[in-house]
Formats: sequence, structure tokens, C-alpha cells
Amino acid sequence: MASDPASDPASAPVPAPASAPADDPRPGSGRRNLLRALTGGGALAALSLTAAPQASAAARPAPTRPAGRPAADPFTLDRFAPTGRLREYWVQADSFPHNAVPNGHDMMTGAKFTADQTTFQAIGFRAYSPGWGSPLPADFGPEGIGANSGIPGPVLRGHVGDTIRVHFRNNDAHYKWPHSMHPHGVRYSPGSDGGWMADTPDKPGTAVPYKGSYTYTWQCTPGSVGSWPYHDHSTPQAPPRPSGGGSPQGAQGAQSTQGTKDAHGAPPGGDAQAAPGGAVAEIGATLGLFGMIAVTDDRTPQVDREFVLFFHDVSPGEAPSVKGELSLCNGGAFVGNAPTYTARTGERVRWRVGTLGNSFHVFHIHGHRWLSAAGWVDSQVLGPATTLTVEYTEDNPGDWLYHCHLPGHMSRGMAGGYTVTG
Repeated sequence: MASDPASDPASAPVPAPASAPADDPRPGSGRRNLLRALTGGGALAALSLTAAPQASAAARPAPTRPAGRPAADPFTLDRFAPTGRLREYWVQADSFPHNAVPNGHDMMTGAKFTADQTTFQAIGFRAYSPGWGSPLPADFGPEGIGANSGIPGPVLRGHVGDTIRVHFRNNDAHYKWPHSMHPHGVRYSPGSDGGWMADTPDKPGTAVPYKGSYTYTWQCTPGSVGSWPYHDHSTPQAPPRPSGGGSPQGAQGAQSTQGTKDAHGAPPGGDAQAAPGGAVAEIGATLGLFGMIAVTDDRTPQVDREFVLFFHDVSPGEAPSVKGELSLCNGGAFVGNAPTYTARTGERVRWRVGTLGNSFHVFHIHGHRWLSAAGWVDSQVLGPATTLTVEYTEDNPGDWLYHCHLPGHMSRGMAGGYTVTG
């Protein structure tokens, strides 16, 4: 098993310490709060959704710096101060058939679908017991790895001062493409970057072959606090085209990256980024190889519920078996297929929302609002490969929708349910 030569010596995994009390003051600090200002996320203190009466002008406090604005010198170095704690994960890329609309129904419009219209050959990250022994069970707790069903991959967690070590194995038995793991937000050496480049095609860890493995080492600095995506960043590949019988080609047909064109004589890939020869950049991520990194510090508020949600798309350009573009929430399209999240009134709730692909999105929850750097909001914009962290105290029971507020994305499936009980 290959590994990053700059990795620290291994040590026994030690759990991160508990978070600080909710009333712990949270002054602005450098890069961390600059990033929060840009995304409107971050670990804001959980707040009730009930507005306070308007104070008179004479009684109003003096203006203060908006939440998220950096108070420190922006040129301050974001230094890693190791505590000796190691978070160790065994992650595997698995390929599997995936139906994005298993109930065959769009509850908002009444449209019907058949499995052959919405099923494609996906690839996803899964967390395993040491040595890739067996898949770990789902854990939806605030410190858990999530569903661990492949789309998205497991939540990889760290605390400031922790080292995250990921042992990765490529088990993509369908496409047999090389894959990698590239992190956002954490600190790492070039040997743990995972990003493939044509001018250094043999760089370790950037194109882990089928049945191969590699170990990445990432560090959690103070500037790493927040929500960050990780994803496949390996070699571009040409999607397999349908054979004469109308079904996608097998693994051998998926290998070629040269000269592939669709029925109209154009390179495949839809809106995906095409590379020379019809290959598509980051096609592994489009087909499901992505997940969330969650980093905390001693001032991160404790929560009762934490939801991880990704907005992403798949189209016939990357998955020829689907009969049209689908806009997905964690691999599911339309309410009832996208995840249904649940909470109770009085609980402290955190959403970690991420995006991948070429599109902008607008995250919106019906019946709710939260405090951002810009003030109270109920919708926030996310660009490609960005994240948003939303925190609030739940106070509004009912059955609600969450969705992307772009009508085209919502009509193609980017919506799910949120149930709050009293």
C-alpha cells in the first residue's frame, strides 16, 4: 500500500474532546471567520427563530462588527499545532447500480418514472473497518459518519490539532478507472493532494489503479474549522457509450479516452468539463465520489442534530443510461427519494450543505430562517464546490420542504422533506 512520504508516524486513534458550552463567546478570528463571512455559515451560536421586539433608538446598543468579519491580521499564518490525536479512516471506492428515483414518483408535479430511466452505474466512497474488512454501519449522530451508502461518502471528522489519516483503496470493479481523494480546507503536503495532472501523470496518490491503495495524511488547523468537500480528482475519462443494444458498454468500453463522440458527432459530457479526446474531468465525482470533511474546535457549538446534504447533478453526458438530466440531493431526486431529515422542537440543529459540479444553487428551507453574516436569511447562494454551515434552534413543527431555489433544478429533482415534531 502506497502512502504520502510526508505522513506523520502512525499513532492510536483518540477521539476529539467534547465541544465547549453553547454560551462560549466566539470572537472573529482570521481566515476562519473570513470564510464564514463569504459563505454565511460557520459555527454561529444557536439562536431561536423568534424575533425580539424592536428597541427604541435611544435604547439600541452601539453598532458592532458583523459576525464573520475578520478581527485579526489577514496575513497571519494558519499554523498547525499538533496535539497527537489521530483520526484514522479506511475508505474504499465501490461501483454499484444506483436508482436516483426508487419510488418512481415526483411528489411535487405527479410525474412518473421507470427504473430504466433513472438508474446509472455509480461510484461512491464507503468507510470500512480497519484493513477494509467490512462496511461500517450508518451513524447519523452529530459525530457520526452518516449513511455510509456511497453517495455521499462518509463524513470524515477532525478537531483542531488532529491528524486525519485516510487509507484509500480503489474497488471500482465496473469502470476500472483510476481514482483519488482530494480534500478541501485541511492542510496537507503535495503527496496527499490527490489531484492528477497530465504533466506529472505518475505522481503517487493521484491515479490509484483498480485494486490499488494509497494513504493520505491531512492536518486540521484553526483555519480548517467548518464544512469542506472531498472528492475524486483523478484522470479524466470518457463515459461509456450505449452499445447497439441500447445498454452502456462494460468496463472495457469505459477505458478509452480518445476520439469518443456522441450520436451528433460531439464529445460526450453534457455540461461537464471536457478534456481532449472526449474525456470528462472529475467524472468520478459526478458519478458519486464525494463527501464531507467536518472540522471543529473547542468553541464549536454542540448540536442535537447534524444533517449533511449535497446538491449535485448527473446527465446522459456522464451516465448514458439516464433519460435526461437529474438534479440530486445525496444521490436522490424528488421528495421521498432525496433524504428526509427529522428534528424536534427545542433541538439545536446544524446543516452542512455542499455542492459539486458546474452549477450555482440556492439552499432554502420552508418555514425557517437563520442568522448569517448578512443578517437573518432563509435562502443562501452556493457556487460550485462550496459549502454552507447553518445552525439554529428548532421551533417550528410541521412537514417542510428543503430544496434548491433554482426552478430548473427543483423541477429535475433537487428537493427533499424536513419533518419537525413537537
